[in-house]
Amino acid sequence: MQIPTYFSQVQDFRVQGRCYHQLGDILGLILCGTLADCDDFSEMEDYGNDNIDFLKEELGFGFTNGIPSEDTLDRVLRHLDSCELEEGFKACLQDISLAGRHLCIDGKELRGTIPSGKKHALVQMVNVWVDEVGLSFGQQQVDAKSNEIVAIPNLLDAVDCQGSVVTIDAIGAQKTIVEKVRDKQADYIIALKANQGGLYEQVADFMEKQQGKLPLHQTLDKDHGRGEERNVYVTSNIASVDEAHQWQDLRSLAMVERIRHTTQGIKRQVQYYISSLEPTAEQMAHYIRGHWAIENKLHWQLDFTFREDDSRVRKGQGPANLHLMRKWALHLLKKDPQKISIKRKRKKAARSGVYLKQILTG
Repeated sequence: MQIPTYFSQVQDFRVQGRCYHQLGDILGLILCGTLADCDDFSEMEDYGNDNIDFLKEELGFGFTNGIPSEDTLDRVLRHLDSCELEEGFKACLQDISLAGRHLCIDGKELRGTIPSGKKHALVQMVNVWVDEVGLSFGQQQVDAKSNEIVAIPNLLDAVDCQGSVVTIDAIGAQKTIVEKVRDKQADYIIALKANQGGLYEQVADFMEKQQGKLPLHQTLDKDHGRGEERNVYVTSNIASVDEAHQWQDLRSLAMVERIRHTTQGIKRQVQYYISSLEPTAEQMAHYIRGHWAIENKLHWQLDFTFREDDSRVRKGQGPANLHLMRKWALHLLKKDPQKISIKRKRKKAARSGVYLKQILTG
């Protein structure tokens, strides 16, 4: 088994002949360390020193000059082109296609990069999450002088999503994003927000007035003394929405009504959506509920299992590259069939080289 070859397509930016460590060894150690419950470069260096014989004999590492230091790991990841690293990741996943799948797109702040006294992080990522395969395909770093509205079309350009259904929260309610999704021959379901003026007001007015006449899918959840009623209404009758023609291939509207019953009383929340599909209420409910998998199964895992918010890596491409390594590790851990938590899998991989090798081989 040759783990360093996973990164054979990643171009080395360093001056050849003046490097003590092979790029594949450095990146392979970061991946193995991330799998084995290491959350920073010092822990990865320790892991390498403690397991150097196993890494060389069982996983194909060279380490001709020993284990790279934490400073070397930091420096290489800081300067390595993120697109190059992602191409290496994709090369290992050539048998997985996005065509015809449900793609959830959402942004995430790397909170460890929030400057003192500021509210927002220096590094923000936009990801595509495919719940069917437990994998985040593609990532786009939001430029410091830009926002998610610009990053999302760039991300869509980087993935093959023909025939897929793309769901985005209210940040995606932009005509340019809708046009990009349709240009990629995919369908969209996009949330609306109140500050979008005419479209939101027209959709809200129509759906509220017609609510009792529209197809409905209802689900009831009860847990810990609380109950939630979720009502999803859909319609393809969009003629009364004057702005509908301005949104490419808009064919249906949806309203999600959440009624929560608690000891403090009843609270009602409503969210509206536009879509290029003409789904049943049940299908629309499935896609909208499925969208939140990106929060629960990707962002939550990165924050709480991999402690991404505590990371002190802030310079250059380091935060984005380490974000990708964590997603790569998360995918490998999710593929392992054992019915235990991701956290337990990481700790087990740290204790057992046999288990780590099993994860890496899939």
